[in-house]
Amino acid sequence: MSVEPIPLLSRPSTEARALAASGAPVYLSVNPVEYHGPHLSLENDALVSRGLVYDLHGLLRERHPDWPLLWAGELRLGVDPVPGPGSQPVAMSDVRRVVRRACRSLLDLGAQRLVVMSFHGSPLHNLALWDGVREATRAGVPALAPMNVLLRQLMRVDGRDLAPAFAHIAEPTARRMMRDLKLDFHAGFAETSLALHYAPETVSPLLSQVPPCPEPAPVAWMQGAARLARLAGRRGLARDLGAAGRLLGWYHMRPFPGYTSSPHLATARSGVVIAGYIVKRFVDWAERVLVRGEPAPPPVMRWLEPLTLGGRLL
Repeated sequence: MSVEPIPLLSRPSTEARALAASGAPVYLSVNPVEYHGPHLSLENDALVSRGLVYDLHGLLRERHPDWPLLWAGELRLGVDPVPGPGSQPVAMSDVRRVVRRACRSLLDLGAQRLVVMSFHGSPLHNLALWDGVREATRAGVPALAPMNVLLRQLMRVDGRDLAPAFAHIAEPTARRMMRDLKLDFHAGFAETSLALHYAPETVSPLLSQVPPCPEPAPVAWMQGAARLARLAGRRGLARDLGAAGRLLGWYHMRPFPGYTSSPHLATARSGVVIAGYIVKRFVDWAERVLVRGEPAPPPVMRWLEPLTLGGRLL
């Protein structure tokens, strides 16, 4: 169901307060300006976030037909963006402060439900956004950061659940890509497919010439720590350490590609499949948190904050 967004902050104060008091979720997007390889735009996270918001709210409207789509705009800032031309890193403490202030202003406006949307996967970024969720819940307003849902899902994703997205790819390659989906975490096949679906005009016409990213070698000490955690029965920590080891291994590649997996194989049709997979999980959690009052899922890898002194060691 297509719904026209209402730019809440562009409305007169009395009208904005009446809209916020309707009980419909207010959506705030928080994403960095970030390098996404040679083929995607610096604002790709914001573009995908906007598309996911529209799709999520369209499904929510099927259950809550009186809810308008209340769009509180976009904060173009983020923690720990991928290095590359045009990236704009912002300190975690600054992102936290701005997000808290923005969420407080929406609460002062009378927001009854709040969604803090992002498509930036940095754990530290999503820890900063969690401050906005907590700001709302302390005020008695249910709030959700859907990226936490997606990051938890990606830790245990089974590529076979997304098999239709790989249907156009030759069998051996498709099978390998589905198996290695955890390595497709930035500007790769999945994110490029989402960009082709939501914002095709922003994808480079030279996409077909982008070579596959070589598979990164995991950081050895983190893989060793993951094995120790697994032996100690800390399966969640082991999973986190393994993922962090793969991510750091990618960052250490030289020359640094700025993208993962095989973006040249991306298609808009694949983007439709992947978006549907994501939004289905978002809408389930939106109902649980925003309607039934269940606790919102917290960020992953919370141990990274003390390990990096709040992002200051990056």
